[in-house]
Amino acid sequence: MVVLSFKSRIHKRFSYVFGRFLLVFILLFVSIFCSPVLPIAIANPCCTPLIAQTNSVLQPVEVDILIQGMGVSKPTVLLEGGLKAGASTKVTLRNQPEGAMNIKSVEQLPIAIAVPQPDGSVKELPDPKNNYKVDLLVTLAGKAQVQKQGLFFGKSQLRVGTPTEIEGFDYLSKGSVIDVRVLN
Repeated sequence: MVVLSFKSRIHKRFSYVFGRFLLVFILLFVSIFCSPVLPIAIANPCCTPLIAQTNSVLQPVEVDILIQGMGVSKPTVLLEGGLKAGASTKVTLRNQPEGAMNIKSVEQLPIAIAVPQPDGSVKELPDPKNNYKVDLLVTLAGKAQVQKQGLFFGKSQLRVGTPTEIEGFDYLSKGSVIDVRVLN
């Protein structure tokens, strides 16, 4: 007696393609949930890619952040208001909120363009088009974990080039880390 024939009802409902798909799905399910590595990874957090907190030492650090092209109508009001030395700001590294740091200093950088002169020389003059844009160099002070891999603020590593957001009551701006200094 043939279990599957071309004229049976089972064959009309299930094709060979569906049977192969079902077999692959069952094998995938068994390999994921019956794997001997999965219970170890759940029971032992050392197998997960989280940062070990045991050998870390908190040290004071300074971080320089360059903010380019921040749109603001009155930069002096912003620099005298919330974005000033001594204030606290919320820090987000790589789109992950990491806590607060203190603002040590804020420096407004000039936005200049190169203008050729009639005698062939080049002069650097303020850009007349950027009335509502400001470049800022913000120095933040706080504590970071020192590990073998580098400096960590929260769960994110502090490196040159790390995308950063700083946020206060009346500002939110994106920038990039340009310098990290460990203080002794």
